[in-house]
Amino acid sequence: MRKALTAALCAMTFPALAGEEILGADFAELRGEGSVELTLFPEDPLFAGQEDQQVSFAIKPMGTLEWNEVGALGGADVIGTITPFLRIDTQDRERTHFDFREAKLDLRFGKTDVTIGADTVFWGKTESDQIVDIVNQTDGVEGTDGEDKLGQPMVAVRRLVDWGDFSGQISGFYFPYFRERTFLGTESRLRSGIVVDGDDARYETGAEEWTPSFAARLAGFYGDIDAGVHVFHGLSRDPAFRLTPGFTLRPVYGEITQVGLDGQYTSNATLWKLEAIGRFDQRDAAFEKNDYVAAIAGVEHTLYGIAGTNADLGLIAEYAYDSRDETALTFLEHDAVIGARLALNDAQDTSALFTAAIDTDTAETVLRLEAERRIGESFKLELTGLAFVNTDNRSPLDDLRDDSSLRITFSAFW
Repeated sequence: MRKALTAALCAMTFPALAGEEILGADFAELRGEGSVELTLFPEDPLFAGQEDQQVSFAIKPMGTLEWNEVGALGGADVIGTITPFLRIDTQDRERTHFDFREAKLDLRFGKTDVTIGADTVFWGKTESDQIVDIVNQTDGVEGTDGEDKLGQPMVAVRRLVDWGDFSGQISGFYFPYFRERTFLGTESRLRSGIVVDGDDARYETGAEEWTPSFAARLAGFYGDIDAGVHVFHGLSRDPAFRLTPGFTLRPVYGEITQVGLDGQYTSNATLWKLEAIGRFDQRDAAFEKNDYVAAIAGVEHTLYGIAGTNADLGLIAEYAYDSRDETALTFLEHDAVIGARLALNDAQDTSALFTAAIDTDTAETVLRLEAERRIGESFKLELTGLAFVNTDNRSPLDDLRDDSSLRITFSAFW
């Protein structure tokens, strides 16, 4: 049954591999996870149509097929992967959505890999945000931390390199199609005071969502340094917004160029982290095109075996800077971030992460707690707490002042 389901999933995405070729794969696997999520809001909603609690269900299976040393492709190994994602929310229609996080073929020729299809690529080192992470579009209805991403159609070529003491990978990317960001709707908690109409998006290019984008990246290790540099040109994943006559916000996507650096230096129990970018022609919150720089720098120091136990405690301090100041499209423009990461190192992989992002000008603060624990071999319980403290009435975060929340997620894996 498992092989039959795997074949069916892969046939939907890779019809050229249907039939006997799928049955002749050297390896086939179907795995995934399903979850139920309950979000509680202790305070009454600020806007009409919102609820004090929210229940949703999600499923994310992954089907994989592998063929080794395919003669027709010069002896390359071929891996087909499909990862559909579905969420059904009982209160919020905008959060009910479907996506392919992955639907791709990976071809491996020795030190060179080629990816064709939808994939998820992550860049970044810092804890509070990953400003260099520009390949995938943010799935804006999934969470508030920007870490959930939509699958991005691409052709990517990667090659392992060894240059003296440097060992890493050089990559080139072509993105033929653009994914629009998803946005919370009228019924959603944690939304802005003026609803963003994601279905009314506009482009500043004639080809619109078919405007191609390109990127290149070199990343790897040099001794105790783990670093990467990149360049990107194409449609910005961060839309600007225009107010419509219907009093909604319309996303507007334009072309930008970005160069960036991310790095981490390991010194015994201390990690020094940096992300920095320069971006050109990005529209800001005032809908003006600007060139700007942004950076996040910080340190994480781990105390091992605290109080004579197996537990480790990591102490985190970061600072986020954005030269656009109050016209930035992020609330982390002049913010200090402090936090702690606790890992019990027990059989259940119990861990917790707490961060506080504090605006150094207004003292506006966002508190976040993430904790998780495995239950048996196939289940996991996660808690995510979010609180907004001392919000400034001139800040977009003031619309969220009554949206402090606790999210409880119970997941099953197979």
